[in-house]
Amino acid sequence: MMMKKLIPAAALLVVMGAAQAQVAVYGLIDASYGKNETFGDTAATFHSGGDNGSSQGNSTSKFGIKGTADVGGGYKANFKLESGGITSDGAVNGALFNRAAWLGFSGAFGEVRLGRQDNVPFQTLVGFDFNGASNAASAQMLSLATPWSLNGRQSRSLQYIAPAMGGLGVQAGYVPEDAAAGTKATYSLGATYTAGKLTLGAASESARTAAGTSFSGFAASYDFGVAKAEVGYANGGVGFTGYNVGVSAPVGGFTVGVTYAKNDDATGAAATEFYINREIFKNTYAYLDYATLDKSNAAFFKGNTYALGVIYVF
Repeated sequence: MMMKKLIPAAALLVVMGAAQAQVAVYGLIDASYGKNETFGDTAATFHSGGDNGSSQGNSTSKFGIKGTADVGGGYKANFKLESGGITSDGAVNGALFNRAAWLGFSGAFGEVRLGRQDNVPFQTLVGFDFNGASNAASAQMLSLATPWSLNGRQSRSLQYIAPAMGGLGVQAGYVPEDAAAGTKATYSLGATYTAGKLTLGAASESARTAAGTSFSGFAASYDFGVAKAEVGYANGGVGFTGYNVGVSAPVGGFTVGVTYAKNDDATGAAATEFYINREIFKNTYAYLDYATLDKSNAAFFKGNTYALGVIYVF
């Protein structure tokens, strides 16, 4: 009898909590046709943005839950849970919420977050990729010379985002040493500065393991009105250092762009990316991405990759 009384009470508390917080379910579905020879594809087929570890299409199919609530004293509690890439057969790559699972608090001091989240270099510099770091066709990714670091998300990550100071934004991160042998505590820092049509960004992260290397990245973009241009440089140690340049422009209602990236390692791996996209319905985007990797490297095969697809955002 006591259990029957507790269950309705718990359900009522959940409903009351949801009513007090601003909670939203969001997501993205990417459906495409194409192939990625750099990952060993031999034939084109239909894909979800979560196939091959999210190396197909333009964006990663995913869903998430995020929310914020006023907890008094001028502070807010914030959280985000975001799924891994959803594959064509409906499976989720990795753990259910392996893209994000964090809790944070914000106020006049800025914002603090703790949990699994994108590393600071990614959050700081990925916006300088005008095609949104395309899964299949990112020239920076294919050449392994990304200004935002290839190390990706971090668990147990404590991050601080400073309040906006004019055009300056600053973010810092810390991850404690892991129980696994050889790991190290990791520190990161990122900053962006916008002055009119010019935006500058820089980020760095210390080595995550005793045998690893530190990372630093720099990028700049300028909006000329008729087109936007960007340049970036990454220093991630042997095999992960290089530069990229790109331009994007509106043409007849479409966004058209090209990016070139080159790695400074012994292979001299270089990739060129072409893309065109357009919003065709509300929250619905059609795109064509194409890239070529002209020299193989340690992670990818030489070859071409393309994706023709549609993205729906909810």
